[in-house]
Amino acid sequence: MTLRGEGVENDGGWAWECDPSRLWVLGDMPAEHQDLVGAVMDGLVDLASMAIDPKDGSLYEDPHPMRLRTYEDEHLMVWYQTIPHRRRVYLKRVNL
Repeated sequence: MTLRGEGVENDGGWAWECDPSRLWVLGDMPAEHQDLVGAVMDGLVDLASMAIDPKDGSLYEDPHPMRLRTYEDEHLMVWYQTIPHRRRVYLKRVNL
């Protein structure tokens, strides 16, 4: 995984974006936390480009592939949505 940032596509043409906007989702979050969110989202994009969900396995077998998903680790929780036909992962909300 390489750090790309919002809107920068990986080799498969996938990218992540804040929805509805970066200001609404990330607001005045400190830069180090925004960097952490970016790294997590870059990883989720790489997985989505391979049709893998970190919790549920294959996106091909998911009956609701565009549902709202969560990813959490010891530092943060993100809510996101994967849209395969647009090759985008939309970041909806972040909790630190």
